[in-house]
Amino acid sequence: MPPSSIPIFPLPEVILYPGTFLPLHVFEPRYRSMIEYCSESENEIAIAPIIPNLKKEEGIGQFAIEEIFGWGKIINKDYLPDGRSNIIIEGKGLLELKGYISTEPFLIGKVEEYKTLPSPLNDSNFQNQILNLIHLTKRILLSDGAPEELLVKINQLSRHPYPVDFITSILHFEFLQKQAILIEKDPFQKSELLLSILEKINLQE
Repeated sequence: MPPSSIPIFPLPEVILYPGTFLPLHVFEPRYRSMIEYCSESENEIAIAPIIPNLKKEEGIGQFAIEEIFGWGKIINKDYLPDGRSNIIIEGKGLLELKGYISTEPFLIGKVEEYKTLPSPLNDSNFQNQILNLIHLTKRILLSDGAPEELLVKINQLSRHPYPVDFITSILHFEFLQKQAILIEKDPFQKSELLLSILEKINLQE
């Protein structure tokens, strides 16, 4: 069940997509405190992309952040002797920021679930679109020298609950395009957005 409040980790151009895993290295003292806080509250955490070239609102943290972002659960914590840690977050869904409960030493947001339509995995038109996306993705990864095991995993995405989000998470293109894909509620429109981007990338290869 999506939370109504959650610690928010602001990061530049980092998006947590549902159905994906995000590794992070935590070193700042305030975010070390955040991880401890998360440990006491079901390990729930949100990753909010910092909006490029936009100043913060007065009194709200250090950064201006996107108001729709991914949330998930910390599924692994590896603590280092000096207090830093390596964590892995499993993306669970999307939240919309409605306000702040606290801003110091780290952000705790008042949030609501940002609902999107589920991927229609049994729809033949959608499946054809996903197979097209998989084909284009493999071409891009091959040109980048991706290992064979990654290409094998890509073949399995046709049954992934969030295939478009997964592909978007592993490819490199403009942050604003990635955010637009994240917040698109309709899976067909989401796949069309990604398809247009991948076709342009393939033309440049």
